[in-house]
Amino acid sequence: MTVLIKYPHQTKEGNKDFFKRKNQELTDLDWAKWAGWFDTDGSFEVSRTRGVRKTIIRRNATLRLKDRQPIELFSKIFEGSLIYSEYKTITPQPYRKEYMAQVYTAKVCGEKAIWFTKNVFPYLIKEEKKDYAAKLLGYKPESKNFTNWTAAEITHYLATALEGDGSVQCRSSKKTKYITIRIKSSDMQYLSDIKYITEKKLTLTSNLREHSTYKTRAGIKTKSELFIHCSQRNPDNLYFFQNLIKDNVMTLDRKKQRIQEFVTYVS
Repeated sequence: MTVLIKYPHQTKEGNKDFFKRKNQELTDLDWAKWAGWFDTDGSFEVSRTRGVRKTIIRRNATLRLKDRQPIELFSKIFEGSLIYSEYKTITPQPYRKEYMAQVYTAKVCGEKAIWFTKNVFPYLIKEEKKDYAAKLLGYKPESKNFTNWTAAEITHYLATALEGDGSVQCRSSKKTKYITIRIKSSDMQYLSDIKYITEKKLTLTSNLREHSTYKTRAGIKTKSELFIHCSQRNPDNLYFFQNLIKDNVMTLDRKKQRIQEFVTYVS
């Protein structure tokens, strides 16, 4: 484990200054963006350790990825140390292949974790993540009603959800160029909710289908995928891809670049 960026331990005065600065700096679009990351690759954790005189409760909001860029951004914005580590692991079902994982991690702890979770909670869509976030907070805040999301908020959310659990595929034929983005999940309700809100707020055409099944200790599970398509000959969704590549929307250049190349080609 290697600490790449280190921030000092929290203090009451330091947190007071931090919360004041960040409450002025961060907008609802920022919280929608980080909600997309935490619904896909983030975690909310609470642990309890029995001490001599009292039980010590630790709260962490953690983002962990193989890509450094978004983790470093999270680290710098929320002032949590950036850590790099390597370890042996196995790919998820159904592949089950052993490999050496190279992972970047950043997290906020204690009062910062509570503050972060409270602010990001309204934009979480996945019910499982809401449950973990509620355990960290000790109560369940209100989610933002889908009817009240803005088009910009859902674009920022979808951008990072795509970066977390999605893929970008570009293809060409003699007559046209295509792009397809896919978001995969074993949580069909989560993908259904994303499809609903994107259709309502962005008038975006998308498709949802079952992709594959795999075995787990709990039984057979089904992975589904939501995909959004655009082509030079059928550019109905082009505006969405144009919005994705605007400044401060996506956080992962390697996926943004593929979309940028498509938009430049067809525009």
